[in-house]
Amino acid sequence: MTNLLIVLPIFALILAGWIARKSGALGPNATREVNRLVVYLALPALLFDIMANASLAEIWQPGFITAFTGGTFIIFLGTLFWRRAKGRPLADAAIDGLNAGYANTGFIGFPLVLSLVGASGMGPTLIATIITVCVVFAVAIVLIEASLQTQARRRDIAKRPACRWRRTRC
Repeated sequence: MTNLLIVLPIFALILAGWIARKSGALGPNATREVNRLVVYLALPALLFDIMANASLAEIWQPGFITAFTGGTFIIFLGTLFWRRAKGRPLADAAIDGLNAGYANTGFIGFPLVLSLVGASGMGPTLIATIITVCVVFAVAIVLIEASLQTQARRRDIAKRPACRWRRTRC
């Protein structure tokens, strides 16, 4: 019961947002705009604050990094190979793998860990978020691009996500 009381405010906030949208209190673009606020402003500010105030010992935890990365990629790759074996195109299988291996540490993880563990859990949550966003997403994007760009050379496929990120033409 205690654990339920810890997570209840987080899910109550999610429910309040859903009700606000369904009742018309928030317009059809509200979800997109709130996501933009969180992704481009709030989450980077939180990550910067945690990184700026954390000690190296709080962040550099090789055992946790190995376990989290390994677990995430076991699920990601397992789903990817399973979906490919079922005949799904590589792009679809990569998205399925990303969905299965995605740990929502950025949006849900921080408040849950802070509620359950306290500030001492922010370092590992930060690392989990960075691994998810920077490593797992990158692998998935490269696989999706490789699938969608079958006519291109491998070198060009690897360059394309970087060009899109920089918003330049390759």
